[in-house]
Amino acid sequence: MKTCCNIGDLVHIPQAVTLIDGDMISARPQLTIPFRLLETKQPQIGVVTCVSRDGYIQVYSQGEYWSVLGDRVYRMNV
Repeated sequence: MKTCCNIGDLVHIPQAVTLIDGDMISARPQLTIPFRLLETKQPQIGVVTCVSRDGYIQVYSQGEYWSVLGDRVYRMNV
């Protein structure tokens, strides 16, 4: 699956996107305990910190690192 962006890109995270608190990027994905999911209530902006081959990206947004499917976010052209 082709990802939408590269490390360091600014991305627009739309409303109602599920963010996962866990390392979905590594070869062996690891979720945190307690498990946290966040569905965005309003659009957010994030910075891509890591990209995987299986479609997940890691973003830094609102002071935390989250994993999200790359096809759910949009790269910002600034």
